[in-house]
Amino acid sequence: MFALNVIHSIRANRKCSTRLVALINSTRNTECKKDRGDHFLSIKGARYERFFVCAVIILLPFLSTKAHSDPGPTLSCSIGSSDETVEINHIIDGDTVILKDGRHVRLIGIDTPEIGRDGRKSDAGAESARSYLVSLVQGNKNILLKFDSQRLDRYKRTLAHLFLPNGQNIQAILLAEGLATPLTIPPNLKFLNCYLYHSNHAVVSQQGLWRLKQYKPISSTTLHNTPGNNNTRGYRVIIGKVEHIGESRSSIWINLTGNIALRIKREDLSHFRGLELLNLEGKMIQARGWIYRNNNEFRIRIRHGSDIMLVR
Repeated sequence: MFALNVIHSIRANRKCSTRLVALINSTRNTECKKDRGDHFLSIKGARYERFFVCAVIILLPFLSTKAHSDPGPTLSCSIGSSDETVEINHIIDGDTVILKDGRHVRLIGIDTPEIGRDGRKSDAGAESARSYLVSLVQGNKNILLKFDSQRLDRYKRTLAHLFLPNGQNIQAILLAEGLATPLTIPPNLKFLNCYLYHSNHAVVSQQGLWRLKQYKPISSTTLHNTPGNNNTRGYRVIIGKVEHIGESRSSIWINLTGNIALRIKREDLSHFRGLELLNLEGKMIQARGWIYRNNNEFRIRIRHGSDIMLVR
């Protein structure tokens, strides 16, 4: 399970000074004065979020193994009213389809492994995700779309939640089957609790992708810049001790033991609530996301508190 909150509020970086030792925009080159008055714990928010995480843990054993099960009113994937009824013409992969009118639709809230192109092999699980999506929509001309706060991505693709004619949420089905990983990108959070619920079920029951080695949690100390080291790309679940937390002009940085930093851009801070940031120093956390390298440092951008869990 992944806790929903890490940060309540962070002031601007007036209390930080950057070391002039390298042009790396991470906390290893940033010194910040700790002002306990500027970072505070929202007790009410923390209690609410802890309740939600505990509720997920308690309810998981009672979740039906059927992917389309209704998880309950507080975690409902119900569409309510749809925004459009469309027909799918082609399925590119498990999270992207082309409509009969030519629009490309990116499914909100999930990510599936990449289908191979231009001679490159498909990632593990990619073909299974696409085949399963084909089986879901095949013969269903009336697919329902539900839009969220943001309707287009940077590639001008339409962003939407997809539903079968009987009201079943397609994203929730793929997550519960372990064929997709959760992808939480604000401000499109309409079915966040629903998607986390079904994803957590798949993790606990080791469905689909969660059986694969790449999706198992690994220690931050095992990440190395060595040739042939294939655990330093793609989607990863990282566990590590927080060595230092600091601020740069654009971001908050959480440095873990080893050579990895979690980046939280200031524009995303409103989606991290409840737990005082400074209290994370010295504690073990688990984070998930897409790992990349920058100036010989590994990084993961975290856009929502649901992608971080306090381990102890």
